[in-house]
Amino acid sequence: MSQEPNWMTPFINWLRNGILPEDPAEARKLVCRSNRFQLRDGIIYKRSFSFPWLRCLTPLEADYALREVHEEVCGNNTGGRTLSHKLLRQGYFWPTLHQDV
Repeated sequence: MSQEPNWMTPFINWLRNGILPEDPAEARKLVCRSNRFQLRDGIIYKRSFSFPWLRCLTPLEADYALREVHEEVCGNNTGGRTLSHKLLRQGYFWPTLHQDV
């Protein structure tokens, strides 16, 4: 992986290469959580209940998506909760989405 490590790195290591963290508790947690993720063409996606597969974003990509949606590219300027739902509807995900908006 050419990018600096981020929240997706353990998932990619496990899904692509079968590499688990050394800590058994972390490894077990990662295997359970990875059932909700899929790696396709080098891009990681998260399964969603209400939306199609969500493309997982790096922190830099997440910052860009937040700025684009907040600056009214995708409609009127709204509050944090609505903004986070717009990003989900656009098909994006990162773990701190709701806190970041």
